[in-house]
Amino acid sequence: MKTMNRITILAAVMTAVSCAPAVQLTESRIELPENYPSPVADTTTIADIGWEEFFPDTLLQKHIRTALEGNFSFRSCMDRITLAENELKTARLGYWPSVSAGLSAGLERFGEYTMDGVGNATTNTPDLDRSKHIPDPYPDFGLGVSFSWEVDLWGKVTQKKRAALSRWMASREAASLARSVLVSEIARTYFDLVNLDMKHQITSAAIDFIAKSCELTEDLKDAGEMTQLAVDQFQSRLLELKGELLETENEIASVERALCVLMGKFPEHVERSDFYRLRSMRYLSDTGVPDLLLTRRPDIREAEMMLAAADCDIKAARRAFYPGLRIGGSGGFNSFDIGKFFLAPASLAYEVAAGLTAPIFNAGSIRNEYSNAIVRRNIAVNGYKETVVKAYAEVAGLVESYENILERIEIKKEEMRTGKKATASANELFRMQFIGYLEVLSADRDYFECCESYVRLETERMKLQADLYRALGGGGFRQNEPANAQ
Repeated sequence: MKTMNRITILAAVMTAVSCAPAVQLTESRIELPENYPSPVADTTTIADIGWEEFFPDTLLQKHIRTALEGNFSFRSCMDRITLAENELKTARLGYWPSVSAGLSAGLERFGEYTMDGVGNATTNTPDLDRSKHIPDPYPDFGLGVSFSWEVDLWGKVTQKKRAALSRWMASREAASLARSVLVSEIARTYFDLVNLDMKHQITSAAIDFIAKSCELTEDLKDAGEMTQLAVDQFQSRLLELKGELLETENEIASVERALCVLMGKFPEHVERSDFYRLRSMRYLSDTGVPDLLLTRRPDIREAEMMLAAADCDIKAARRAFYPGLRIGGSGGFNSFDIGKFFLAPASLAYEVAAGLTAPIFNAGSIRNEYSNAIVRRNIAVNGYKETVVKAYAEVAGLVESYENILERIEIKKEEMRTGKKATASANELFRMQFIGYLEVLSADRDYFECCESYVRLETERMKLQADLYRALGGGGFRQNEPANAQ
């Protein structure tokens, strides 16, 4: 008989396993180019250092710390880590049996023409101790504990725990990505604010210069050496610059508000360094080799963890075809006489049972769930590959842009030097009346635009550094750093 039972169970297992669908798994391996399109490629990258070291400006560091503590979106990401931790704890508890306790009391009367009523009446025989006679109506008092435990025969619970662990690690990487993005966004906004400050200074200096030229033109007009048209042209340019100055002040206030929102604060004045101090700061430029992206980019590590969780889901779904062993039982005190409720061992009652079940008629739903697990895994593979490709393209684009902007800055510096000499020469020749006012206005406008363009390029260089730091995986949590905002 025992041999027949073993054969029956084995047949059920083989039948269930044979129902598993032959769904193709997508290959998860992806090959990256050996180097970026840049002459610099080392195994040590700018992502290996913390943001405090990478951004040496103390005021910027202060704002980043404030944002990490007060930014509402980032705090929500940290809360999602807590949710994932709770799910992991729940999965770990799957190894342990569920235990519950209960206390019950009831009163029941059976009809005289029912099986229970007749049975109880015939049980109360004279030779039975009267203390054991079943009363009518029938009280029932119970106190005890019960347990139920599904034995992890095939490792299904283990796979579910591993999937939950991978998802917890993915949530941590998501928070690391959010932190990296927040650090980069704070730095970019801070640099924009410094750029506007410098634009304000340049515009103010241009206003002073045009105002003096306007006074000179007025004097020349009074002397009969210049027409009213020249005066009007200089005054028009002066009014144009004043309008630009007001527009810049409005932009400064707008960026200050945006930066305060990122820090989780109400709008207020934001302290910042001046342009020349930030321009003199130099950042590391080593990008490392592309393979390092797989270990440093939080979004890639997140996609990798989600892929690992999907693999565990497939294994857990596969094991759902196998029979499951569940052990349960209960024990405690049970009596219809409250006076003898705690009388031991007479009022003690217990039961222990074990059951082995295998899916047969519901194998269709299990097969579909297994197929869905494979499809979700393939989706995770595609998402992982897409993340890797986008990450490489982003870093490659930033590297090329950074190399390009360095060359443009050098060209713009030479243009500024030439424009400054041209402006000085134009004003001197205008005083000597060798040239007209239009040449002065043209030289002044060209030099003003050149200065603004140079400041924008330097600002873009600093923002590209912040973007490259984030794109290479910097700004997030280090391997030995706890996942909190402190």
